[in-house]
Amino acid sequence: MSNHHDRLTKAYRGLSADQLAALAFHYMTGANDLEFKRVADAVPLKDYRCPDVAYQARLDGFTRFAAYWAIEHWRLRTRKAEMLGAALAALRRGNDEQADAMIEAHEQAESYLLSLDAALLAICADNGIDPADVRKIAGTEAFKPMRDGMTADGEMQAAMQSAFAELLAV
Repeated sequence: MSNHHDRLTKAYRGLSADQLAALAFHYMTGANDLEFKRVADAVPLKDYRCPDVAYQARLDGFTRFAAYWAIEHWRLRTRKAEMLGAALAALRRGNDEQADAMIEAHEQAESYLLSLDAALLAICADNGIDPADVRKIAGTEAFKPMRDGMTADGEMQAAMQSAFAELLAV
């Protein structure tokens, strides 16, 4: 090891974890592979006592899933309300064509909400968690469309299930 390398390593060892991480982030972009290694070598090794990693990873996955599900639920609920309001405004203006398009978009949002709920049930069943817990975190209940006969969109449900499964992959 050269004197230059020793001096850099000593200098890096005097930096905080935040400073080392910022340098490593810069160097890991390919700016300087040798410096990335030097920074990594300067990071102190520590022994930790912590919960089982598999347990924590699984719990983190459940939390990510619940958060993502909640975001999608409320995004679609907002879209549904927005389209219904736009349809009513178009009707008041006498613009039946625009009202029809907004009602169609409203019904699509309802179909997607049904897809989201179906994906929730499937993912929860596959992973041994209660969908009521996910809904509780989201602050909502099972979605009920405005009219009978609405169905989930199969393609959307499959896409949602796939995305949720990735969040839960450990």
